[in-house]
Parts: sequence; structure tokens; C-alpha cells
Amino acid sequence: LACKVVLIGESGVGKTSIITQFIDQTFQEDQQSTTGGTFSTKSVICDGGKILKFEIWDTAGQEKYRSLTTMFYKDANAAVMVYDVTRKESFEELKNYWSGQIKESSPENIILAIAGNKSDLIEQETVDEGEARNFAKELNAIFVPTSAKNSEGINNLFEEIAKKYTGSSTITIKEDEGDVQPVEEQKNTIQIEGGGKEQKQKKKGFC
Repeated sequence: LACKVVLIGESGVGKTSIITQFIDQTFQEDQQSTTGGTFSTKSVICDGGKILKFEIWDTAGQEKYRSLTTMFYKDANAAVMVYDVTRKESFEELKNYWSGQIKESSPENIILAIAGNKSDLIEQETVDEGEARNFAKELNAIFVPTSAKNSEGINNLFEEIAKKYTGSSTITIKEDEGDVQPVEEQKNTIQIEGGGKEQKQKKKGFC
């Protein structure tokens, strides 16, 4: 059983760091911005010992790459919209842009989740958590505060997605190493706007 999960949101909100923390429990302070996407896998154990394999796609948040991002979530089973709790504009973009894109370009039954990332910086918070939770309710989305730095909420985020996808009541994270591959290894090439040539995406991330 497989579940394709796509992380979307503005550049710098922590999508790559969330994935890295979930896959191999590490955090890199200075991540480079994603310009294409990376493909990662991680398995969990559901009720009855059934294995669910997450196929996790990281995407670029910069505005110039937005037209490319659609290809990642048009056939996704779940989408995680990530915002930075210290940057109000990153949350506003979820409401004003990303949520609309998901509605227009993804399957009707897609599972939605919202991650309020960088919860370790609570003293710098500019997004009211209550407002974010209400927005999640409007979308029938899972809401989880996360910190890719100290791992708060990371496993819970994917466990909740797994429960909703499989109907399982308990989820156990498999203690095996995840697999991370650049998109180019999937034999995909993507047209970069303004470049005039097809460029294979390189594995990068952003904090």
C-alpha cells in the first residue's frame, strides 16, 4: 500500500526540513532552497501489521516555480500545506493561493493537512494558532504544530495522514532508513520557466 504525499508552501517555511526530520531524524540549520523537487520514501505499520509506504515529494516554494508544482500534487493522495509560525505572510499565502491550487488541481478525495512549522520559535509567533486551526476545519484538514528542528509533531503529522488514509487506529513508524532521491533519478525532466531548456532537478532543500 502506497500513499503519495506532497509538501507545498512558501520558500523557507521548512518543507525540506520536515521531510528530513521524518526520514532520518536530522536537522540542517542552513538548507538551500528547493528548485525542483525530491522524492523520499518512508514506511509505517498500520493495524494488522499492514505496511504503508509514504512516497513524499518536496517542492519549490518560489513564485517563479509555482507553475511546476502542480505536476507534483495533481495525482497525490495527501497534501501538506506548510507555513512558518513566525511569518504571517506564509500563512496568508496558504489561504490566498495554495489552498485554491489544491482544490483546482488535485483529486477530490485528497487528504489535506496543515503544518504550523517552527513551533520552537513560539516567542516570535505572528500567526494565531486558533486562526490556523479554524482554517484547517474549513478545509476538513488535519492540523499539527511542528518543529523540524526539535522534531515536535513531525511523526504525528504523518501518523494522522496514515490513519485517515488507511482507517487504522494506531500507526507505528518503521525504524528503517528512508530513501531520498533527486527527481532526476525518477527519469523526470521539468521545463524551468525562462531557461529555454529542460533542466533536470537537483536535490536541494530549504529550511
